[in-house]
Amino acid sequence: MVRHIVMWKMAPLPDREEKAEAIKENLEALKDKIDVIVDIEVGINFNSTSSASDVVLVSTFKSAQDLNEYQNHPAHKAVGAAYVRPNVSERRVCDYEF
Repeated sequence: MVRHIVMWKMAPLPDREEKAEAIKENLEALKDKIDVIVDIEVGINFNSTSSASDVVLVSTFKSAQDLNEYQNHPAHKAVGAAYVRPNVSERRVCDYEF
């Protein structure tokens, strides 16, 4: 099994809370569109420390090949282009087998 974790800091936008909710909703909706996703959860942070990220994605796949398929799927790319990349200022990722 492979765990894929991504954390983002939102860009300093006036409607950043709404943008974070849109990221959450659209990423979690991928579960019904990409069958290699075993599990997907997106959380919005409530910790206000300067070292905290604003949004986190935790997803699970059966293999690194399935993760690659997810990352290259047109539905995933569309969510990234429309909701994630235009609204975030920083991204961190960790992928590991368990």
